[in-house]
Amino acid sequence: MSYNCDTFIMKKIKNFIFPVDSLFKSDRSDWHPKRVNHDNGTTTFSFGEPSISGKVEGEMFLCSEVDCCGEGSGFVMNEILEPAFEDSVGTFIASCVWEGGDSINRLTVQNGNISWEDIEI
Repeated sequence: MSYNCDTFIMKKIKNFIFPVDSLFKSDRSDWHPKRVNHDNGTTTFSFGEPSISGKVEGEMFLCSEVDCCGEGSGFVMNEILEPAFEDSVGTFIASCVWEGGDSINRLTVQNGNISWEDIEI
């Protein structure tokens, strides 16, 4: 059974860039994202409920939004997004409420370094 995020709140995102290919590292190809290119030049990669959006420039993804909550979000975070974020430059910070408040964390990604910190609200 997957442990999922009920609430995911982006706190900060600045120059957050990683290779598009990093989203496809998982051996579980059934979890690879579906790509949608929008008329306004943005791209969304969706994993069911969780998704990320931004602009694809060459082989790089300039991420502007992450929404990692709902069904499958635990697997997506652990097996897809964290490995992609390890290849990133820039800054990304979010707060996550897991399984109805079972735990609350702050995710910080700074130039590929990922940290999780327990927080209280």
